[in-house]
Amino acid sequence: MSMPTNNEYRAPDTVEDSTVESRRTTSPVLLTLLAFAVTAGGLIWWSQSRAPAEAPVATVPGAVIGDTAPAAPAGERAAANRERTERVATRPAPISRDARPLATNTEPKYPASMLRAGVGGTVVVLAEVDANGNPVEVRVVERSGERDLDRAALTAVRQWRFEPAMRNGKAVATSVKVPVDFTPI
Repeated sequence: MSMPTNNEYRAPDTVEDSTVESRRTTSPVLLTLLAFAVTAGGLIWWSQSRAPAEAPVATVPGAVIGDTAPAAPAGERAAANRERTERVATRPAPISRDARPLATNTEPKYPASMLRAGVGGTVVVLAEVDANGNPVEVRVVERSGERDLDRAALTAVRQWRFEPAMRNGKAVATSVKVPVDFTPI
């Protein structure tokens, strides 16, 4: 074996490690398709959440099967069906709705100390409303984290008037959750 004649250090030849796989990148086409799919899904969800609820369709009751009455002439049957349809159409549908605050209610008074401090929040108040729309019992369900805001919301809702809840066209006593927002300017 012979030694190199110059005294330079020579590094051994490096061998690449073939066991490590090279990093793969995602195709820009796939990223674009993914973004498109997510956007389309979001738009579909948004449009369905904003669509008004479909109103129930009133139906006219059909003829009773197995009626043993003698058959009437066709003209009389048509007149009777028209009359029955008109009665059903002119009869008001029973009204059912939940209680809701009147638009004429005054806004809650924002506590001056909270306004100066720039503190805001939302208080959810549960109001027991009688059949006349007057609050009977008022209490806080979800607190804002500030006692002054909770008190202001309770004071305001106690003075409010409500459109009473209706069940089958009659006013009934019920409870309603009212969110009261305090937003500093």
